[in-house]
Amino acid sequence: MKQSHILVAIAYGVALASAGAAYAGAPQPDTRQGEFVHVCQGGPRKALTCTVATQDADCPRSQCVVRTLSKPIPGTLTIIAHDTVTDWSSSDTGNSALTVMLELKAPDGSRQILAATYQDLVTPSDPPQAPGNVINIPIDELAVQNLSSAVDGLRFAQPESALAQQLQQLFNSTGVPVIAAANDHSVESADHNGDGLATVLRFKVKVQFLEAA
Repeated sequence: MKQSHILVAIAYGVALASAGAAYAGAPQPDTRQGEFVHVCQGGPRKALTCTVATQDADCPRSQCVVRTLSKPIPGTLTIIAHDTVTDWSSSDTGNSALTVMLELKAPDGSRQILAATYQDLVTPSDPPQAPGNVINIPIDELAVQNLSSAVDGLRFAQPESALAQQLQQLFNSTGVPVIAAANDHSVESADHNGDGLATVLRFKVKVQFLEAA
C-alpha cells in the first residue's frame, strides 16, 4: 500500500458521485469503528471490553462504545483535489493530486497547520487512492465535491501515517487519531470541475485518539 495515499485526515479519512452513494465509496462509520477497542459505557460491566454485535450480553443495561484516549480536539479540515496539475513554467497539464490540510490548536496553545499532498506515483495521471478502510474509489475533483453533502460519513477515518505520527507527537499520544465528528453545517466548497483550477472542500472536524483493537 503506497505511503502516498491519504488520511482524514486524516485523515484524515471522500465520496462517490452523489450524496446518497457517498457511503458506498467507503466503509460505513459503524464498520470503521470496528477497528478500535470498545468498552461498556455504564452498568455492572462499565469500562470492560465488549463488542457491538454482542452488546446486550456484554453490557447489561448499557451500550458498547469506542474507548477514547483523549477529549475531542476541534479543527478545520481542507481537502483540495486537482485533476489537471499544471507545470507553471510550461503550462503542461495532465496529472492529478490531492492535498489535505488540517488546522488545530496544540496543547501548548500554538496554532498548527498540517498539510500533505498525495499522488499516484506509478501513474500520476490517475487520481490518488486511499487505503480501502478509508475509501475505495479514486479521489478526484468530482468525488471531493460530492463529499460536501456527506462529510459526516468520514467519522472514524484515519489519517495517512505521516500526519498521524505528527498528531501523536503534538498531543503526546500513542493512540490512533481519527475524525470523531464532521460538521455538515460548516461546509464550504468551491467546485472547479471543468476548469483549470482545483476543487476545494473545507469543514469543521473533531479529532480524537482511540485505541486500536
